[in-house]
Amino acid sequence: MANNDVIERVILIVENSEVYRGILKQMLREIGKFQVYAAASGQEAFKLCEKEQYDAILCDFDLGKGKNGLQLLEELREAQLIKASTIFVMVTASVDKNIVLSCLEHRPDVFIAKPFNHNTLDKRLGSAFELQDKLSRIIRAIDEKQFEKALQYCDDALNEQTEFENWCLKTKCEILFELKNYDKAIEVCEAVIALKPHEWAQLMLGKALCATDQHDEALNVFKALYCENSDNVLAYEEAAHIHMERGESEEAQHLLQQASDLTGYSIPRLRELADLCEANNDIRAATQAYREVVKRASYSMHDSPENNLNLARSLTETAVKCEHIESKILTAEALTALNKVNKSFSTRKVKVHSTFIASQAFSCIDEPEKAKEFLETALAGYDALTEEEQTIDLKVEVVRSYAATGDTTKAAALINELNDDEGFNDKFASRIDRISEEPISNSGKDEIIVINRKGIKYYEDKEFDQSIAYFEKALKRYPKHVGIRLNLAQAILGLLSKKGPEIGLVNKCLEDLSHLSHLSNSHAQYSRLKVLTEKVNKFKEQCAA
Repeated sequence: MANNDVIERVILIVENSEVYRGILKQMLREIGKFQVYAAASGQEAFKLCEKEQYDAILCDFDLGKGKNGLQLLEELREAQLIKASTIFVMVTASVDKNIVLSCLEHRPDVFIAKPFNHNTLDKRLGSAFELQDKLSRIIRAIDEKQFEKALQYCDDALNEQTEFENWCLKTKCEILFELKNYDKAIEVCEAVIALKPHEWAQLMLGKALCATDQHDEALNVFKALYCENSDNVLAYEEAAHIHMERGESEEAQHLLQQASDLTGYSIPRLRELADLCEANNDIRAATQAYREVVKRASYSMHDSPENNLNLARSLTETAVKCEHIESKILTAEALTALNKVNKSFSTRKVKVHSTFIASQAFSCIDEPEKAKEFLETALAGYDALTEEEQTIDLKVEVVRSYAATGDTTKAAALINELNDDEGFNDKFASRIDRISEEPISNSGKDEIIVINRKGIKYYEDKEFDQSIAYFEKALKRYPKHVGIRLNLAQAILGLLSKKGPEIGLVNKCLEDLSHLSHLSNSHAQYSRLKVLTEKVNKFKEQCAA
């Protein structure tokens, strides 16, 4: 590193091990002329970066308790505390594929696996500084957001046949994206791919095709990428976004899950996955995604009360569909999440929000007295909030709590107000309808009419398998809907009448009807439940004979 004998670089070491901090300092002294500073934690490093600009930051992934290296890098970029001219070196001793891919996805300038020696650090750091020195005009222009100049400097370097051709081509494409010159980006990417199919060029080509509404072509590019390399996280993610645009939400969920399984440290992606699972009424998958959000967001810029509130609500919904013991376990986990959010974010709005969800949690495990007690506490707190604090998401929890405790009159009264609110979207309507015996939202009521009409048509045409599949899919969206459950049972009985006694179908029908065991003889659908139960029990007797 000859340049380091002339230029004194300022380097920050971020490492929680005092011993290893000392080793790195010694290595750097042997490599070149450096001013070396050190931080023992992500929090300390962030404060130092607020006061000083560094030429390079050597950061370990595992920084002990508190922020990890990825969280630090993400927050420094978000706060614009490091420039394009700052070399960020991510160091990790982990061989966990998830961690390695997550580190690479965050695009540090240099990635080094422990253990490494003096020569490795010298070579990697030296190459990074050499690139910075020789392409300083480009990097300085990017730092100053003079993108037209940066683009011209990239072309100058390429015309001079720079040894950093690949970096210049990639940077040129990134600048073209910044300038929204997507047609030119496509042209450059295609020229690069014609010579060598770099993954970055293919990925950028797909994104540029998307930006110019060439979605079929873009999807083909992304599919080819993840078929060629099953670890290409961004190809899965970009393909998922195209499927979402097309309304193909189940395929989008599958692809987004693939991406999240590979790199579980992207909180925005995990949140997107959780929201998509919820939209698809796959509440178990949504619950798992929310668990990961809570786990990974701790100490990061993404830590927020919504993480635990969403988890608790999702756990409560999952508990409703489970057997008694599992339901109790999930409800306990939900209450733990609510306790955590109240300790970490002690605002009165958060306290009210969490108390509404706690009321719903007690309702789902048949503890009505506790549910009503928490609901009364939550309502008193809600009334004390300002109009600004009574946000649409909180109003939705009020309706859900009324519905969960069986007060459908008050739920319906409030939903009438929400239906006229511009912020009341399908996501919120679905949250309410999933917890209600009958849809309360206007969109839910309309959808039920369509569902029953289609399912009954299959039944009347004696297409019982299709009728069963249709009502089962509908129950993912409306798990507590009495009419759909009875229609499903009737479709199963239709198939039994056609095929004859079959224990698997009998058990399926009995399991479906077991969800309605709470209906009293005064319920409007009780007589139908009784008739269908008698019919399936006759088939059960025939199976036993």
